[in-house]
Amino acid sequence: MPSAPSTNAVELVALPSEPQVAQFPVQSHMFQSAQKVDVSGNAKLMNIAGKKVTNVFNDNHWHDGTHGLEKMEKYVSFTAQFDSSAQDPERICHPGTRQNVLKRAQDWIDNPRSTERILWVHGPAGAGKSAIAQTIAHSCGRQKVPATFFFLRSDASRNDGNRLFTTLAYQLAFSIPAIKDHIVQSLHQRPDLPTKTIEKQFDHFIALPFRSLTRAASAQSSPASIIDAVNQCQQLAPVIIIDGVDECMDEKLQERFISSETQSRTVPSRFDFSSTALILPIDLAELDDANRDIEKFLMDEFSRIASKQGLDPTWPGAAVIQNIIYKSSGNFIFASVVIKVVGDEDSMPEDQLAIILNLKPPDRVSPFAVLDELYLEILRRPRHQDFLKTFLALLIGRIALSDIRDYELHEDDPKLMNVSDKELHTKLRRMRSLLKFEPHIDVHHRSFLDFLNEPTRSGDYYVSTQAGTRRYVELVVDSIVRFFSRVIEDPD
Repeated sequence: MPSAPSTNAVELVALPSEPQVAQFPVQSHMFQSAQKVDVSGNAKLMNIAGKKVTNVFNDNHWHDGTHGLEKMEKYVSFTAQFDSSAQDPERICHPGTRQNVLKRAQDWIDNPRSTERILWVHGPAGAGKSAIAQTIAHSCGRQKVPATFFFLRSDASRNDGNRLFTTLAYQLAFSIPAIKDHIVQSLHQRPDLPTKTIEKQFDHFIALPFRSLTRAASAQSSPASIIDAVNQCQQLAPVIIIDGVDECMDEKLQERFISSETQSRTVPSRFDFSSTALILPIDLAELDDANRDIEKFLMDEFSRIASKQGLDPTWPGAAVIQNIIYKSSGNFIFASVVIKVVGDEDSMPEDQLAIILNLKPPDRVSPFAVLDELYLEILRRPRHQDFLKTFLALLIGRIALSDIRDYELHEDDPKLMNVSDKELHTKLRRMRSLLKFEPHIDVHHRSFLDFLNEPTRSGDYYVSTQAGTRRYVELVVDSIVRFFSRVIEDPD
Protein backbone atom coordinates (compact mmCIF):
# COMPACT_ATOMS: atom_id res chain seq x y z
CA MET A 1 0.00 0.00 0.00
CA PRO A 2 1.33 3.50 -0.76
CA SER A 3 2.65 5.41 2.20
CA ALA A 4 0.33 8.06 3.57
CA PRO A 5 1.24 11.70 2.91
CA SER A 6 2.32 13.78 5.86
CA THR A 7 0.95 17.26 6.45
CA ASN A 8 3.25 18.09 9.33
CA ALA A 9 6.19 15.89 8.58
CA VAL A 10 8.56 16.57 11.40
CA GLU A 11 8.09 17.73 14.93
CA LEU A 12 11.04 19.90 15.82
CA VAL A 13 13.66 18.01 17.81
CA ALA A 14 16.93 19.68 18.75
CA LEU A 15 19.66 18.95 21.23
CA PRO A 16 21.51 21.64 23.13
CA SER A 17 25.12 22.14 22.21
CA GLU A 18 27.72 21.56 24.89
CA PRO A 19 28.19 24.87 26.74
CA GLN A 20 31.49 26.14 28.07
CA VAL A 21 31.07 26.31 31.82
CA ALA A 22 33.30 28.36 34.08
CA GLN A 23 34.46 26.53 37.20
CA PHE A 24 33.08 27.74 40.52
CA PRO A 25 35.52 27.54 43.45
CA VAL A 26 34.55 25.13 46.25
CA GLN A 27 36.21 23.56 49.24
CA SER A 28 37.11 20.29 47.59
CA HIS A 29 38.23 18.51 50.80
CA MET A 30 34.62 18.47 51.94
CA PHE A 31 33.67 16.20 49.02
CA GLN A 32 36.63 13.82 48.72
CA SER A 33 34.42 10.72 48.48
CA ALA A 34 31.61 12.28 46.48
CA GLN A 35 31.05 11.47 42.83
CA LYS A 36 29.10 13.30 40.15
CA VAL A 37 28.60 16.36 42.32
CA ASP A 38 28.14 19.82 40.85
CA VAL A 39 28.45 22.73 43.26
CA SER A 40 27.59 26.22 42.04
CA GLY A 41 26.29 29.47 43.40
CA ASN A 42 24.97 29.18 46.95
CA ALA A 43 23.68 25.63 46.57
CA LYS A 44 24.12 23.21 49.45
CA LEU A 45 24.57 19.47 49.01
CA MET A 46 23.12 16.96 51.43
CA ASN A 47 22.51 13.20 51.65
CA ILE A 48 25.22 12.25 49.19
CA ALA A 49 25.10 8.49 48.76
CA GLY A 50 26.12 6.54 45.70
CA LYS A 51 24.75 8.12 42.52
CA LYS A 52 21.83 9.85 44.19
CA VAL A 53 22.24 13.52 45.06
CA THR A 54 19.74 15.79 46.75
CA ASN A 55 20.36 19.46 45.99
CA VAL A 56 18.79 21.73 48.61
CA PHE A 57 18.33 25.46 48.07
CA ASN A 58 15.97 27.42 50.29
CA ASP A 59 13.94 24.26 50.97
CA ASN A 60 13.45 23.56 47.23
CA HIS A 61 14.55 20.05 46.20
CA TRP A 62 15.88 18.66 42.91
CA HIS A 63 16.70 14.95 42.89
CA ASP A 64 18.71 12.35 41.02
CA GLY A 65 21.42 14.65 39.71
CA THR A 66 19.14 16.66 37.39
CA HIS A 67 20.10 20.24 36.62
CA GLY A 68 16.68 21.66 37.50
CA LEU A 69 15.98 23.23 34.11
CA GLU A 70 14.17 20.30 32.48
CA LYS A 71 10.77 22.01 32.69
CA MET A 72 12.17 24.97 30.76
CA GLU A 73 13.58 22.98 27.85
CA LYS A 74 10.39 22.77 25.78
CA TYR A 75 10.30 26.58 25.77
CA VAL A 76 13.93 26.89 24.64
CA SER A 77 14.96 27.38 21.01
CA PHE A 78 18.21 25.43 20.73
CA THR A 79 18.48 26.27 17.02
CA ALA A 80 18.62 30.00 17.84
CA GLN A 81 21.98 29.67 19.60
CA PHE A 82 25.04 30.82 17.68
CA ASP A 83 26.78 27.42 17.81
CA SER A 84 23.72 25.41 16.78
CA SER A 85 24.07 23.13 13.76
CA ALA A 86 21.07 25.00 12.29
CA GLN A 87 23.14 28.18 11.96
CA ASP A 88 24.75 28.92 8.60
CA PRO A 89 28.52 28.49 9.13
CA GLU A 90 29.21 30.87 6.24
CA ARG A 91 27.26 33.73 7.81
CA ILE A 92 30.26 35.39 9.40
CA CYS A 93 32.26 38.41 8.32
CA HIS A 94 34.68 37.82 5.47
CA PRO A 95 38.26 37.81 6.84
CA GLY A 96 39.67 41.32 7.03
CA THR A 97 36.29 43.06 6.70
CA ARG A 98 34.13 44.93 9.20
CA GLN A 99 37.21 45.66 11.28
CA ASN A 100 35.87 49.01 12.48
CA VAL A 101 32.56 47.77 13.91
CA LEU A 102 34.10 44.56 15.26
CA LYS A 103 36.78 46.52 17.14
CA ARG A 104 34.20 48.89 18.61
CA ALA A 105 32.13 45.93 19.76
CA GLN A 106 35.14 44.10 21.19
CA ASP A 107 36.32 47.18 23.09
CA TRP A 108 32.85 47.60 24.58
CA ILE A 109 32.65 43.94 25.60
CA ASP A 110 36.12 44.03 27.16
CA ASN A 111 35.23 47.07 29.29
CA PRO A 112 32.92 45.90 32.12
CA ARG A 113 32.80 49.46 33.46
CA SER A 114 31.32 50.87 30.27
CA THR A 115 28.31 53.05 31.05
CA GLU A 116 26.35 51.81 28.02
CA ARG A 117 24.17 48.77 28.71
CA ILE A 118 23.13 48.03 25.12
CA LEU A 119 25.24 47.91 21.96
CA TRP A 120 22.65 48.56 19.26
CA VAL A 121 23.72 47.63 15.70
CA HIS A 122 21.25 48.85 13.11
CA GLY A 123 21.18 49.37 9.37
CA PRO A 124 19.37 48.52 6.14
CA ALA A 125 18.55 45.00 4.98
CA GLY A 126 21.59 43.27 3.54
CA ALA A 127 24.11 45.37 5.48
CA GLY A 128 25.54 42.30 7.25
CA LYS A 129 24.18 42.69 10.78
CA SER A 130 23.72 38.96 11.40
CA ALA A 131 27.20 38.20 10.07
CA ILE A 132 28.63 40.78 12.48
CA ALA A 133 26.70 39.28 15.41
CA GLN A 134 27.82 35.75 14.51
CA THR A 135 31.44 36.86 14.20
CA ILE A 136 31.32 38.53 17.62
CA ALA A 137 29.81 35.42 19.21
CA HIS A 138 32.38 33.08 17.68
CA SER A 139 35.38 35.29 18.48
CA CYS A 140 34.36 35.98 22.09
CA GLY A 141 33.00 32.56 23.06
CA ARG A 142 30.59 31.92 25.91
CA GLN A 143 32.90 33.38 28.54
CA LYS A 144 32.22 36.91 27.25
CA VAL A 145 29.02 36.25 25.28
CA PRO A 146 27.26 33.69 27.47
CA ALA A 147 23.94 33.59 25.60
CA THR A 148 22.65 34.28 22.10
CA PHE A 149 19.36 34.31 20.22
CA PHE A 150 19.32 34.63 16.43
CA PHE A 151 15.80 35.31 15.19
CA LEU A 152 14.81 33.89 11.80
CA ARG A 153 11.39 34.49 10.27
CA SER A 154 11.32 31.20 8.31
CA ASP A 155 12.07 29.03 11.38
CA ALA A 156 9.11 28.50 13.73
CA SER A 157 11.38 27.91 16.71
CA ARG A 158 13.37 31.09 16.02
CA ASN A 159 10.67 33.65 15.26
CA ASP A 160 8.76 33.33 18.55
CA GLY A 161 9.48 36.15 21.00
CA ASN A 162 8.05 34.07 23.84
CA ARG A 163 11.13 31.83 23.58
CA LEU A 164 13.63 34.67 23.79
CA PHE A 165 14.34 35.02 27.51
CA THR A 166 13.83 31.34 28.31
CA THR A 167 16.47 30.53 25.70
CA LEU A 168 18.85 33.18 27.02
CA ALA A 169 18.30 32.11 30.64
CA TYR A 170 18.92 28.45 29.80
CA GLN A 171 22.31 29.32 28.29
CA LEU A 172 23.18 31.75 31.09
CA ALA A 173 22.54 29.05 33.69
CA PHE A 174 25.29 26.88 32.20
CA SER A 175 27.66 29.67 31.18
CA ILE A 176 27.52 31.48 34.55
CA PRO A 177 27.07 28.87 37.31
CA ALA A 178 26.78 31.57 39.99
CA ILE A 179 23.29 32.50 38.79
CA LYS A 180 22.06 29.03 37.84
CA ASP A 181 20.38 28.21 41.16
CA HIS A 182 18.55 31.53 41.14
CA ILE A 183 17.11 30.72 37.71
CA VAL A 184 16.18 27.22 38.88
CA GLN A 185 14.56 28.65 42.00
CA SER A 186 12.44 31.05 39.93
CA LEU A 187 11.32 28.17 37.74
CA HIS A 188 10.57 25.96 40.74
CA GLN A 189 8.50 28.63 42.47
CA ARG A 190 6.68 29.57 39.25
CA PRO A 191 6.67 26.60 36.82
CA ASP A 192 4.42 28.62 34.50
CA LEU A 193 6.93 31.46 34.08
CA PRO A 194 7.82 30.48 30.48
CA THR A 195 4.19 31.16 29.53
CA LYS A 196 4.02 34.59 31.19
CA THR A 197 4.60 38.00 29.64
CA ILE A 198 7.99 38.78 28.25
CA GLU A 199 8.46 41.45 30.95
CA LYS A 200 7.90 38.89 33.73
CA GLN A 201 10.22 36.42 32.05
CA PHE A 202 12.97 39.02 31.84
CA ASP A 203 12.50 40.04 35.46
CA HIS A 204 12.62 36.50 36.90
CA PHE A 205 15.02 34.80 34.47
CA ILE A 206 17.48 37.64 33.81
CA ALA A 207 17.20 40.66 36.12
CA LEU A 208 16.72 38.95 39.51
CA PRO A 209 19.45 36.30 39.00
CA PHE A 210 21.98 38.94 37.97
CA ARG A 211 21.07 41.18 40.89
CA SER A 212 21.84 38.22 43.15
CA LEU A 213 25.51 38.30 42.17
CA THR A 214 27.84 39.64 44.81
CA ARG A 215 29.67 42.88 44.13
CA ALA A 216 32.94 40.98 43.90
CA ALA A 217 31.58 38.67 41.22
CA SER A 218 29.97 41.55 39.35
CA ALA A 219 33.18 43.56 39.24
CA GLN A 220 35.07 40.75 37.51
CA SER A 221 33.02 40.85 34.32
CA SER A 222 29.90 42.21 32.72
CA PRO A 223 28.73 39.66 30.14
CA ALA A 224 26.94 40.67 26.95
CA SER A 225 24.23 38.49 25.43
CA ILE A 226 23.35 38.81 21.75
CA ILE A 227 19.83 39.25 20.39
CA ASP A 228 20.03 39.33 16.59
CA ALA A 229 17.45 40.35 13.98
CA VAL A 230 14.76 41.52 16.40
CA ASN A 231 12.58 42.56 13.46
CA GLN A 232 12.34 38.88 12.40
CA CYS A 233 10.16 38.11 15.42
CA GLN A 234 6.65 37.19 14.26
CA GLN A 235 4.54 36.72 17.39
CA LEU A 236 5.68 39.84 19.25
CA ALA A 237 6.48 43.27 17.93
CA PRO A 238 10.16 44.22 18.35
CA VAL A 239 9.15 47.17 20.52
CA ILE A 240 7.62 44.75 23.05
CA ILE A 241 10.83 42.72 23.19
CA ILE A 242 12.87 45.83 23.80
CA ASP A 243 10.46 46.89 26.54
CA GLY A 244 11.47 43.67 28.28
CA VAL A 245 15.11 44.68 28.07
CA ASP A 246 14.45 48.09 29.61
CA GLU A 247 15.51 46.69 32.99
CA CYS A 248 19.09 46.49 31.81
CA MET A 249 19.13 50.29 31.70
CA ASP A 250 19.66 49.97 35.44
CA GLU A 251 23.39 50.50 35.82
CA LYS A 252 23.40 48.13 38.80
CA LEU A 253 22.38 45.22 36.57
CA GLN A 254 25.55 43.63 35.22
CA GLU A 255 24.00 41.87 32.23
CA ARG A 256 24.40 43.75 28.94
CA PHE A 257 23.00 43.17 25.48
CA ILE A 258 24.16 43.37 21.88
CA SER A 259 21.15 43.69 19.63
CA SER A 260 20.51 44.31 15.94
CA GLU A 261 17.60 45.64 13.94
CA THR A 262 16.87 46.29 10.29
CA GLN A 263 15.80 49.86 9.69
CA SER A 264 12.22 49.79 8.46
CA ARG A 265 9.23 52.07 8.25
CA THR A 266 7.11 49.37 9.87
CA VAL A 267 9.62 48.60 12.65
CA PRO A 268 10.55 51.87 14.35
CA SER A 269 13.59 51.87 16.55
CA ARG A 270 12.76 51.74 20.24
CA PHE A 271 15.47 54.17 21.20
CA ASP A 272 16.25 57.79 20.61
CA PHE A 273 19.99 57.32 20.22
CA SER A 274 20.82 60.98 20.57
CA SER A 275 19.31 61.24 24.04
CA THR A 276 19.96 57.83 25.59
CA ALA A 277 23.31 57.74 27.33
CA LEU A 278 23.07 54.05 28.22
CA ILE A 279 22.98 52.90 24.59
CA LEU A 280 25.94 52.66 22.24
CA PRO A 281 24.48 52.83 18.70
CA ILE A 282 26.33 51.69 15.58
CA ASP A 283 24.63 52.71 12.34
CA LEU A 284 26.08 50.54 9.58
CA ALA A 285 24.71 52.90 6.93
CA GLU A 286 26.94 55.69 8.24
CA LEU A 287 30.19 53.72 8.45
CA ASP A 288 32.69 54.77 5.79
CA ASP A 289 34.33 51.35 5.42
CA ALA A 290 31.46 49.45 3.73
CA ASN A 291 32.70 49.96 0.16
CA ARG A 292 36.26 49.13 1.15
CA ASP A 293 35.09 45.91 2.79
CA ILE A 294 32.95 44.97 -0.21
CA GLU A 295 35.97 45.56 -2.47
CA LYS A 296 38.11 43.20 -0.39
CA PHE A 297 35.36 40.57 -0.39
CA LEU A 298 34.95 40.79 -4.18
CA MET A 299 38.69 40.71 -4.88
CA ASP A 300 39.21 37.65 -2.67
CA GLU A 301 36.20 35.79 -4.08
CA PHE A 302 36.92 36.61 -7.73
CA SER A 303 40.51 35.47 -7.17
CA ARG A 304 39.20 32.18 -5.77
CA ILE A 305 36.88 31.68 -8.75
CA ALA A 306 39.62 32.60 -11.24
CA SER A 307 42.02 30.11 -9.66
CA LYS A 308 39.39 27.36 -9.66
CA GLN A 309 38.35 27.99 -13.28
CA GLY A 310 41.87 28.55 -14.66
CA LEU A 311 41.27 32.21 -15.53
CA ASP A 312 43.72 35.11 -15.54
CA PRO A 313 44.60 35.90 -11.88
CA THR A 314 43.71 39.56 -12.48
CA TRP A 315 40.20 38.69 -13.75
CA PRO A 316 37.78 40.47 -13.92
CA GLY A 317 39.79 43.66 -13.41
CA ALA A 318 39.56 46.72 -11.18
CA ALA A 319 36.99 48.55 -13.34
CA VAL A 320 34.49 45.69 -13.16
CA ILE A 321 34.92 45.37 -9.40
CA GLN A 322 34.33 49.10 -8.94
CA ASN A 323 31.19 48.80 -11.08
CA ILE A 324 29.81 46.09 -8.80
CA ILE A 325 30.73 48.09 -5.69
CA TYR A 326 28.81 51.05 -7.10
CA LYS A 327 25.75 48.89 -7.78
CA SER A 328 25.87 47.36 -4.30
CA SER A 329 25.16 50.77 -2.68
CA GLY A 330 27.06 49.71 0.43
CA ASN A 331 25.06 46.49 0.96
CA PHE A 332 26.89 43.19 1.22
CA ILE A 333 23.85 41.22 0.07
CA PHE A 334 24.22 42.36 -3.57
CA ALA A 335 27.92 41.48 -3.65
CA SER A 336 27.19 38.12 -2.00
CA VAL A 337 24.53 37.21 -4.59
CA VAL A 338 26.86 38.29 -7.42
CA ILE A 339 29.55 35.90 -6.20
CA LYS A 340 27.03 33.05 -5.87
CA VAL A 341 25.82 33.65 -9.44
CA VAL A 342 29.30 33.98 -10.97
CA GLY A 343 30.62 31.03 -8.99
CA ASP A 344 27.85 28.65 -10.11
CA GLU A 345 29.67 25.43 -11.00
CA ASP A 346 27.26 24.65 -13.87
CA SER A 347 27.94 27.88 -15.75
CA MET A 348 30.83 29.81 -17.23
CA PRO A 349 31.87 32.62 -14.85
CA GLU A 350 32.52 35.07 -17.71
CA ASP A 351 29.00 34.55 -19.08
CA GLN A 352 27.44 34.92 -15.65
CA LEU A 353 29.36 38.12 -14.97
CA ALA A 354 28.34 39.58 -18.33
CA ILE A 355 24.66 39.10 -17.45
CA ILE A 356 25.15 40.95 -14.16
CA LEU A 357 27.04 43.83 -15.75
CA ASN A 358 24.27 44.29 -18.33
CA LEU A 359 21.48 44.59 -15.77
CA LYS A 360 19.39 47.69 -16.43
CA PRO A 361 16.92 48.30 -13.60
CA PRO A 362 13.83 50.39 -14.41
CA ASP A 363 13.90 54.10 -13.69
CA ARG A 364 12.25 54.12 -10.27
CA VAL A 365 13.38 55.42 -6.93
CA SER A 366 14.23 52.36 -4.83
CA PRO A 367 17.31 51.47 -2.78
CA PHE A 368 16.81 47.87 -3.98
CA ALA A 369 16.42 48.58 -7.71
CA VAL A 370 19.63 46.87 -8.83
CA LEU A 371 19.22 43.99 -6.35
CA ASP A 372 15.63 43.47 -7.54
CA GLU A 373 16.75 43.33 -11.16
CA LEU A 374 19.37 40.74 -10.21
CA TYR A 375 16.72 38.67 -8.40
CA LEU A 376 14.43 38.87 -11.45
CA GLU A 377 17.23 37.82 -13.77
CA ILE A 378 17.91 34.74 -11.64
CA LEU A 379 14.19 33.90 -11.44
CA ARG A 380 13.81 34.03 -15.23
CA ARG A 381 16.55 31.47 -15.83
CA PRO A 382 14.92 28.14 -14.76
CA ARG A 383 13.17 26.41 -17.68
CA HIS A 384 10.25 25.14 -15.59
CA GLN A 385 8.68 28.51 -14.77
CA ASP A 386 5.27 27.17 -13.68
CA PHE A 387 6.99 24.68 -11.40
CA LEU A 388 9.17 27.45 -9.95
CA LYS A 389 6.22 29.76 -9.25
CA THR A 390 4.31 26.92 -7.58
CA PHE A 391 7.30 26.14 -5.38
CA LEU A 392 7.77 29.79 -4.41
CA ALA A 393 4.11 29.85 -3.31
CA LEU A 394 4.70 26.61 -1.39
CA LEU A 395 7.77 28.13 0.27
CA ILE A 396 5.87 31.25 1.38
CA GLY A 397 2.94 29.14 2.59
CA ARG A 398 5.16 26.67 4.41
CA ILE A 399 6.92 29.46 6.29
CA ALA A 400 3.60 31.11 7.19
CA LEU A 401 2.10 27.85 8.49
CA SER A 402 5.26 27.04 10.44
CA ASP A 403 4.77 30.37 12.23
CA ILE A 404 1.29 29.31 13.35
CA ARG A 405 2.21 25.81 14.48
CA ASP A 406 5.63 24.82 15.80
CA TYR A 407 6.24 22.26 13.06
CA GLU A 408 8.91 21.87 10.45
CA LEU A 409 7.09 21.15 7.17
CA HIS A 410 10.02 21.10 4.75
CA GLU A 411 10.14 17.30 4.43
CA ASP A 412 6.77 17.42 2.66
CA ASP A 413 8.09 19.59 -0.20
CA PRO A 414 8.72 16.76 -2.73
CA LYS A 415 5.38 15.06 -1.98
CA LEU A 416 3.44 18.28 -2.36
CA MET A 417 5.24 19.07 -5.62
CA ASN A 418 4.62 15.45 -6.73
CA VAL A 419 8.28 14.79 -7.51
CA SER A 420 11.21 12.96 -5.94
CA ASP A 421 13.83 14.71 -3.83
CA LYS A 422 16.30 14.42 -6.70
CA GLU A 423 13.88 15.85 -9.27
CA LEU A 424 12.97 18.74 -6.97
CA HIS A 425 16.62 19.69 -6.56
CA THR A 426 17.27 19.28 -10.29
CA LYS A 427 14.41 21.57 -11.32
CA LEU A 428 15.51 24.22 -8.81
CA ARG A 429 19.26 23.94 -9.37
CA ARG A 430 19.44 27.26 -11.24
CA MET A 431 18.09 28.92 -8.10
CA ARG A 432 21.11 27.93 -6.00
CA SER A 433 22.31 31.52 -5.73
CA LEU A 434 19.06 32.39 -3.92
CA LEU A 435 18.10 29.06 -2.32
CA LYS A 436 20.15 26.75 -0.14
CA PHE A 437 19.45 23.01 -0.28
CA GLU A 438 20.98 21.80 2.97
CA PRO A 439 19.75 20.80 5.49
CA HIS A 440 16.55 21.64 3.57
CA ILE A 441 15.45 24.12 0.92
CA ASP A 442 15.36 27.64 2.30
CA VAL A 443 16.43 31.14 1.29
CA HIS A 444 20.04 32.24 1.63
CA HIS A 445 18.95 35.66 2.82
CA ARG A 446 15.74 37.09 4.23
CA SER A 447 15.75 39.91 1.68
CA PHE A 448 14.57 37.45 -0.99
CA LEU A 449 11.39 36.76 1.00
CA ASP A 450 10.81 40.51 1.35
CA PHE A 451 11.26 40.80 -2.41
CA LEU A 452 8.67 38.08 -3.12
CA ASN A 453 6.17 39.68 -0.71
CA GLU A 454 6.27 43.07 -2.48
CA PRO A 455 4.38 43.24 -5.82
CA THR A 456 6.10 46.42 -7.01
CA ARG A 457 9.45 44.65 -6.71
CA SER A 458 8.80 41.04 -7.77
CA GLY A 459 6.15 41.56 -10.47
CA ASP A 460 5.02 38.21 -11.94
CA TYR A 461 6.77 36.36 -9.10
CA TYR A 462 4.85 38.16 -6.37
CA VAL A 463 3.40 35.86 -3.69
CA SER A 464 1.48 37.29 -0.74
CA THR A 465 1.46 35.40 2.54
CA GLN A 466 -2.27 34.76 2.12
CA ALA A 467 -1.86 33.44 -1.43
CA GLY A 468 1.08 31.27 -0.40
CA THR A 469 -0.87 29.76 2.50
CA ARG A 470 -3.88 29.07 0.27
CA ARG A 471 -1.68 27.42 -2.39
CA TYR A 472 0.03 25.29 0.25
CA VAL A 473 -3.32 23.97 1.49
CA GLU A 474 -4.36 23.25 -2.12
CA LEU A 475 -1.17 21.24 -2.64
CA VAL A 476 -1.85 19.26 0.54
CA VAL A 477 -5.36 18.42 -0.70
CA ASP A 478 -3.98 17.42 -4.11
CA SER A 479 -1.44 15.14 -2.40
CA ILE A 480 -4.15 13.44 -0.33
CA VAL A 481 -6.33 12.93 -3.44
CA ARG A 482 -3.39 11.35 -5.28
CA PHE A 483 -2.76 9.03 -2.35
CA PHE A 484 -6.34 7.73 -2.15
CA SER A 485 -6.51 7.41 -5.92
CA ARG A 486 -3.52 5.08 -5.81
CA VAL A 487 -5.08 3.12 -2.94
CA ILE A 488 -8.29 2.63 -4.92
CA GLU A 489 -6.40 1.56 -8.03
CA ASP A 490 -4.07 -0.75 -6.12
CA PRO A 491 -5.63 -1.71 -2.74
CA ASP A 492 -2.87 -4.24 -2.08
